[in-house]
Amino acid sequence: MENDVKALLYLHEKDFTATAKINAVNLNRIGNDEVFSFLRAEEKQVESNFSLPLEYIYEPNSALLKAGAFKLPGERFDLAKLHPHSHLYTSNQLVSFPGRTFECTAVVPYGKKALLPHLPEKKANITTRNFPDTVHAIRKKTGIKEGGSIFLFATTNMEEKLVMLVCRKVE
Repeated sequence: MENDVKALLYLHEKDFTATAKINAVNLNRIGNDEVFSFLRAEEKQVESNFSLPLEYIYEPNSALLKAGAFKLPGERFDLAKLHPHSHLYTSNQLVSFPGRTFECTAVVPYGKKALLPHLPEKKANITTRNFPDTVHAIRKKTGIKEGGSIFLFATTNMEEKLVMLVCRKVE
């Protein structure tokens, strides 16, 4: 299955003293595997830029997150993060990114009343990032069914507000 971390491989060399390079590889069915390489020290040194949601939302693939690349993708792709702990990125320009890319059509406060006007079929694919409720709890509170072409990201923004990002996947 795509975007599913199956195994980690560590190669240890006797008397190795250099800094180990981390390669996060996302294998996919069509053969254009995504590779993101970095040093742990690089990740620690980067300072993230933050923004409220812009035109595009970027969700890193599982390999990047499992490898611990939380700030470097923002720097390398000139993206801002939505919150230090959400691990979602945003920009006004479309970039090729190792993960999924979405067009953000609306940002609404968390709640049924604000959200339902954006879901004519009352269906959406929901993902939570740095959010207190589970997908199941959100579905129960809002009555939103699974499926359709709309993607919702339930997250916390840089102002510490709970928001729902209404998105469409960029192919």
